[in-house]
Amino acid sequence: MNRNTSARRRPGRRVAVAAGLVLALGLGAAAQASAAEPRTAGGKVSASAPSTALSDSGASLSGRQMIRVLKSLLPKGGKISDEQSQEGYAALVWDDGRGKSMIGVNSQHDMGDVLAGRMGCEGEYIECQALTLADGTQVKRAKRASEKGGSAVVWLVDTLHPDGRRVIVQEVNSYVEGGPVTRPQPPLTLDRLQTIALDSRWAG
Repeated sequence: MNRNTSARRRPGRRVAVAAGLVLALGLGAAAQASAAEPRTAGGKVSASAPSTALSDSGASLSGRQMIRVLKSLLPKGGKISDEQSQEGYAALVWDDGRGKSMIGVNSQHDMGDVLAGRMGCEGEYIECQALTLADGTQVKRAKRASEKGGSAVVWLVDTLHPDGRRVIVQEVNSYVEGGPVTRPQPPLTLDRLQTIALDSRWAG
């Protein structure tokens, strides 16, 4: 079946996939609000920027580039559907034969001030580990219950580079966060998510 045709038949689910990634960044409510504010390259809030933007205009990969990189970093052999992307953002549903999983990535710039002191494990997590790599990149590896209700769980890796560039990769054991559970746990290990998040191609 053509993936684009399939996606058009389920507009409600497409919106849910996008919202599930954009809003579920593994942060507290205050940090989520700050991260979601449209920002210009200088780091100031732009009143004219679209409300869905999570990255600086002109600083991030295009949606087409985001989805291409994400697909290239997934294990071979899985079935991909429900692709969603825009500048600095991509999400899709991936099925390795053991159940569908929403997997998505956000790439943001100039986030150092916004996330100062927020890359630790404060909050309600099933598991969480915060570490700093040799190059100064801060990494949070976490598992948490869905914030949208239901029994789905979210696994995520949130990375903040010394230059303020941030990449978040997350997956859900459902086709969308808050949806019905489609498999016992998400398909990729946290190590694999970390490898995806730290891939140099997200820098453009």
